[in-house]
Amino acid sequence: MVDIVQQNFSPEINTHIVNLTRLNLNASYIYQAYASYFERADVSLPGFEGFFDHQSLEKKEHANILIKYINARGGHAQFSQLDLVTVCNLAWSQSKDDSSSLHDPEQGMCICNFVATGEANKNCAPNKNRKNWYEGRMALVDALVVERYINKELQELHKAATRKKDADLAHYLEHYLMGDLIQDIYQLAQHVTRLRLFALKGGKNYKLGEYILDQELQSSVSGEAAARV
Repeated sequence: MVDIVQQNFSPEINTHIVNLTRLNLNASYIYQAYASYFERADVSLPGFEGFFDHQSLEKKEHANILIKYINARGGHAQFSQLDLVTVCNLAWSQSKDDSSSLHDPEQGMCICNFVATGEANKNCAPNKNRKNWYEGRMALVDALVVERYINKELQELHKAATRKKDADLAHYLEHYLMGDLIQDIYQLAQHVTRLRLFALKGGKNYKLGEYILDQELQSSVSGEAAARV
């Protein structure tokens, strides 16, 4: 702790923020890997590529926001080594604890592990053949699991800030992070629902639905990029 700055900023709160920072960096790493996957010539879904590239940058920005806040309060920002296989496995374990209907024992962060190792992991059985993957839906479900877990930890941090009577931190979280995260979860849930509907009846309409969503994502990402120029 930097004692000439630190005031009413407990080690417990510092640890909470460091953990949340790590989760955002993990998510950014996963999303960058997914953007790379969708850019592959044998996948070729540019809308999904742009979407996950944007999500990766957003998660990195959120991590930077938290790091700057730790320093502003006189705390200590700790960093750990990132390993994609470890990050994939952590996200998979988080999906098991998710209270929603998202956990799929036959999915197992298949894309995440494929990008990390070059092959599907044991949790992907019986879907080890990539030709049978509903790739867009799988990636969006993975992202939704990750975002819900980050939101859970963010809510816990907000509760801790309230308990510690740290009004500045509570306001900071509400102003800079919570709204964006809620919107991300809502948007991902909408995309997942649409692709799940296309996957019904044996999935014969799935590729059409995935193509339509890919085109929409491509237009959306292009529009956001133009707005920033």
